Amino acid sequence: MRFQEQILFFISACTLIYFAYENDYDNMKNRYRGIIGCILFICMMGSLRPYNGPIKRFIGYWRYMFWLGVCYNAFLIFLIFQNEIEARQLMKLGDESLGRSVTKDMHTYDDNCEFELVNIVDNLDHYFLLHCLNWFLLAFLLRDAWLLNFWQIFDEVIELSWQHILPHFRECWWDHVLLDVLIGNTLFIFLGLWVSKKLGIEQFDWLGRKDKSFTQWLVWHDYKYFGASFGTWLAVTINFLTGFFLMNQLWVPPKCWMVSFRLFVWFGMGVLSWQEQWNDLKGNKEQSGQCRYLVVWTLFAETFISIKFLKNAGNIQYVDTPYYISIPWIATIIISLSVYLIMRVKNKRIQKIKVK
Repeated sequence: MRFQEQILFFISACTLIYFAYENDYDNMKNRYRGIIGCILFICMMGSLRPYNGPIKRFIGYWRYMFWLGVCYNAFLIFLIFQNEIEARQLMKLGDESLGRSVTKDMHTYDDNCEFELVNIVDNLDHYFLLHCLNWFLLAFLLRDAWLLNFWQIFDEVIELSWQHILPHFRECWWDHVLLDVLIGNTLFIFLGLWVSKKLGIEQFDWLGRKDKSFTQWLVWHDYKYFGASFGTWLAVTINFLTGFFLMNQLWVPPKCWMVSFRLFVWFGMGVLSWQEQWNDLKGNKEQSGQCRYLVVWTLFAETFISIKFLKNAGNIQYVDTPYYISIPWIATIIISLSVYLIMRVKNKRIQKIKVK
């Protein structure tokens, strides 16, 4: 992605934060400001290099998914300019049953942790089915068994790290091991990979493993591979968390059709974005960055809403995060960013030496 595009994104994000975070205006003025924000966002997307389709098959469908993602972003930006009360009531336009707080006594997964068949069956609900579908679709996005299996283990770490804030993450030990890792995750990861291979879809290698020993994987030596892997980890983590925060902040219950619709939109944007990232990683200098900017904007907008509308949210516990949880998370991000920057400077120097 070009430097000018990165500067434009940074300025646009800062401007949006400045004008949207504090808004004591009446609802009508907030709506006008939201419409202006949507227009500016669409203009910004149009200022990027034209979308040239990282996927050449069914290009009409993927163009449709790209612009559906743009529309979804425009809606999020419109919500950002509202206050939390108005934003939650606006959700009733899509479902008249919304506009009321998500109950705090909704089903949790640590009610009875006795390892018995009746308790296991009780946890096989709509969320488990959505969980399996999510991993099946994620396999189509990332198409790398190593990265997917790393992520499925880390997914359980995320739930353990955030369960003090999101009670929905509280689970029994056998739920983590049996229903999540062994069935819901592993089984549907390999099912998704198998189907994608049968359909002749290109498989990715985000770690640069090809016929190399562990220490020789490109992810440890090439900043592009490390950046792609770290960026993927960060993006999927934020996407996973904001999915639950948005349900609570906007008072959308788990069974609402909007939850599945968000998953569908994200699948389209994700396939395009990671294919675009792979093409760029393999040296396609003509590859546009529109799809990746769209994904970054979506992550930014969803995170913004999750923070701004915390007041009187649904099934969320307002407690402080213990240091033994926050410090490892912060350290991991700082160390990873530092490694990426060091590798980037080092690789650039080696390239200059080779040119000379």
